[in-house]
Amino acid sequence: MIEKIFRRLRKDRRGAQLIEEALLLSVALVALSLLIGGIDSILKEAGSLTSGVWSSISSTLSNLFSSAFQW
Repeated sequence: MIEKIFRRLRKDRRGAQLIEEALLLSVALVALSLLIGGIDSILKEAGSLTSGVWSSISSTLSNLFSSAFQW
């Protein structure tokens, strides 16, 4: 009788550990997806900022040299 109780407790602990590990894995996956989403957003903003700066520099140089060298 006591052996049956210990067997049940051991089985319950295994199940609880599996559930706990599954929950931790799901939390880790959600955190990872949020991290990747944040990095993606930052890279998109950096790309648009770089594009804006480059177009501004390009237009400034174009205006500068077109007024200096009029054909």
